[in-house]
Amino acid sequence: MPHPKGSYRTIDERVAKEIRRLHQSYPKLGHHGLAEALREASLHIEPEELKRFMKEEGLRPARDWRPWRWRGLPSWMIGGPPEAPK
Repeated sequence: MPHPKGSYRTIDERVAKEIRRLHQSYPKLGHHGLAEALREASLHIEPEELKRFMKEEGLRPARDWRPWRWRGLPSWMIGGPPEAPK
């Protein structure tokens, strides 16, 4: 449920410490996930202010490992490598 503009808290030292703790506990969360976690902790922070704070502090979500994409079709789909001429 959205809050009126006046009910958002500013990021003071106590809130900043909680944001850093949550980021260390859940490194894959971006600013949307951290905002939800803060709301569950009864801390309602303006989303733009949280995004700005995370950028200034260098708090970035950890990326999941993903394999490199393959280029072209696998050789078994196109019949394997061409045969040498005889």
